[in-house]
Amino acid sequence: MFKNYFKIAWRNIKRNKLHSAIHIFGLAIAFSICILLFLTAYFHLSFDSFHKDKTQLFRTSRLINSTQGPEMSSQMPLPAAAALMADIPEVETAIAVNMGMPENFSYEEKNMERVVVRTDPDFFKVFNFPVLIGNGSTALSGFQDIVLSETTAKAIFGDSDPIGKELKIGRGEDVEFYTVTAVVKDCPKNSSIRFDAVARIESLPNFGKLQNDWGSNGSSVFIKISKNSDSQKVALKLQPFVEKHYPDQLAELRADRPEIKETSELFSINLTNINDVHFSGERSAPKVLVYALMSLGAFILLIACFNFVNLNMANSFKRSRELGVRKTLGAYKGQLFMQLWGEAFLLYFVGFMLGLGLASQLIPAFNTQFGGGIEISALFQPTFLAIMFGVFLLVTLIAGGYPALKMANFNLVGVLKGKVSAKKPGALRNTLLVSQFAISSLLICVSWIASQQLDFLREVPIGFEKEQVISIPVGFQQDGRKILARMRNELQNDPNIVSITGTGGNLGRGLDRVTVRSVVGFDYKQNQVSADWLLADYDFLKTLQIPILKGRDFDPAYATDTINAFVVTESFVKAMGEPDPIGKYFGGEEAGLGNRIIGVIPDFNAYSPSEKAYPIAIHLSASEHINYIFLKVKSDNPQKVMEHIAAVWDKLTDNALFKASFLDENLQAWYEGEIIMTTVFSIASAIAIFLSCLGLFAISLMVIEMRTKEIGIRKVMGASVNGIVAMISIHFLKLVMLSLLIAVPLAWYAMQTWIENYENRISIDPLTFLGVGTVVIVVALFTVSFHTIKAAIVNPVDSLRTE
Repeated sequence: MFKNYFKIAWRNIKRNKLHSAIHIFGLAIAFSICILLFLTAYFHLSFDSFHKDKTQLFRTSRLINSTQGPEMSSQMPLPAAAALMADIPEVETAIAVNMGMPENFSYEEKNMERVVVRTDPDFFKVFNFPVLIGNGSTALSGFQDIVLSETTAKAIFGDSDPIGKELKIGRGEDVEFYTVTAVVKDCPKNSSIRFDAVARIESLPNFGKLQNDWGSNGSSVFIKISKNSDSQKVALKLQPFVEKHYPDQLAELRADRPEIKETSELFSINLTNINDVHFSGERSAPKVLVYALMSLGAFILLIACFNFVNLNMANSFKRSRELGVRKTLGAYKGQLFMQLWGEAFLLYFVGFMLGLGLASQLIPAFNTQFGGGIEISALFQPTFLAIMFGVFLLVTLIAGGYPALKMANFNLVGVLKGKVSAKKPGALRNTLLVSQFAISSLLICVSWIASQQLDFLREVPIGFEKEQVISIPVGFQQDGRKILARMRNELQNDPNIVSITGTGGNLGRGLDRVTVRSVVGFDYKQNQVSADWLLADYDFLKTLQIPILKGRDFDPAYATDTINAFVVTESFVKAMGEPDPIGKYFGGEEAGLGNRIIGVIPDFNAYSPSEKAYPIAIHLSASEHINYIFLKVKSDNPQKVMEHIAAVWDKLTDNALFKASFLDENLQAWYEGEIIMTTVFSIASAIAIFLSCLGLFAISLMVIEMRTKEIGIRKVMGASVNGIVAMISIHFLKLVMLSLLIAVPLAWYAMQTWIENYENRISIDPLTFLGVGTVVIVVALFTVSFHTIKAAIVNPVDSLRTE
């Protein structure tokens, strides 16, 4: 019997090639998009889930409510880890983790850049990074022990045993020797803690200064609470901890905010479970965005399901006599249902398999376009496959089962006469149409407003010249100061070079994909100031064409400029509350031993306009590393200048990679999140409106077939073609208008909530929704017009003929 059902189903699919193709094509697209979005959500939600004791692992963070507003940071002082273990009995283990930056690794003739995480010896007892060679429990026993990732060990030592071998890390005179004690598996892509090597926290260059400094925050602190402990009780004990270890900072906060009485409202330490660390960083995407992606995938699939129902119901009129004959010959409703549902199942299965194949082919392009971390192997993980097949079966049963049940229940006499009709248009049919267009309109509104916010951020004045400025990462194998001096000497007479300078951090994100931000806080005459600290070199302001408003620029003629001179922004001066800042000291102003202000410049954006902007303090240094070189060029052919600079770079460096990029390209990284969101929702809205139009196409066909004789009678009675087209179109126009009335308030609320997270944001323009409504209505009317015009111009004799 089932074999017979399959044969009949296959014959019907082949007989109705266009109908089947629309089904399969729509389902394949919907399933592939759904799978990609679900995989992305699955990847993000699985972050750090591989740690065995994840329910007991927490990261600490500080929340300070100063006069400049709430400031939250996961960076903690080094002594906090030991103090947490000593003061709170429920804390079983506490470790400091300094995430670090790429450093130069040397072994014999090999040099390479790798990221070193510095931490406490219990690191591999707390976190489950599988140890391949050596013993994780004792791997960090010595201060100069180091553990390498599998890829790093292979890159340095090849196939030879790395244990016991000595590595040199650093550059120039800042070199330390480490002994390899273990090799661990590479960090999973869904790990919040990423590293190429792990060393002891004591190997930090300034560890001696930091180990007892509660005012310096540069490491993450993770705690593991005992198995039977309650994290809420541990959180309550953090309040006395703050009062014990931060008395000076609390006193300053109370002096500035006397209206706040509770300590917890001024300064608190919070706990974040390891499962939520990925979503709680300063630059992390919120978990709600991941759920939005899952909802997006569900919406696309839902629209495809609605289409399936509508197309099947529209096709039921053509098959009414077939079903009537089968009933006459003795077929039961259950048998008809199984046959019809079998056809639906077969179509869904083909669409699902094609969607699975299409998704697997699109994963590399999807990752490249959207910066995802999903892998093809994730498609075939048992958990994910079980979820997707569960979704598949549920969707097939609901979306395929309803039309099958409806068709199996057709009245026998009616179907033999060719009359399959409802007395009214059908609540479910109209509900599906309204739902489809409401979802599509919602997605179009979201992508449109997100695009407006992105354009607005790009138009925010950044305060410096980004055009024709080349940024070159020095890398960690070179001495940046020496390379900068050599380039100045080599290019000083080049007419295409306006100026050259060096910095400690890049602006935007270049080809090395590294971005660094250092925020420093201090008190000045009872005023608390938090500022971005930028290391620069001579001609920094000239290269970026930032004018001096007061005072002067850094000048080699002043020897003390490399010791304690600072050029600050206007907002920095405002935060100090100092009307005449030139020559004033901060961070030791009473004794005149602090940092001296020599110049004031306009505010500019050293970081993304979407983030909180801090005042900026720029300083020189004779010893701190120069990590980037900026060159301001003037040429009609900047690419030719770039090639010339590349040749100079190769000449002046020891085979260092040339990863130069233009600053305006680097700044695009500021908007990566918004670009991805806009692109994803734009593609999704385009697919949604396309699938919705397929559904509308099916419904209009069904309605017109039901009203064929009515249209013929109206034409005989003198109705015009335009009048008939308007009559039918208005019915669908009302449904589309209803969908807009549902979608617009939801879109406004969702996007208003979203843009509130931005320092610089747009005001949502009501005309945006008017534009979206116009687009949706025009597309819907265009879709309906195909059938309505065709039905309106047909000869009424053909419409009224009874077979």
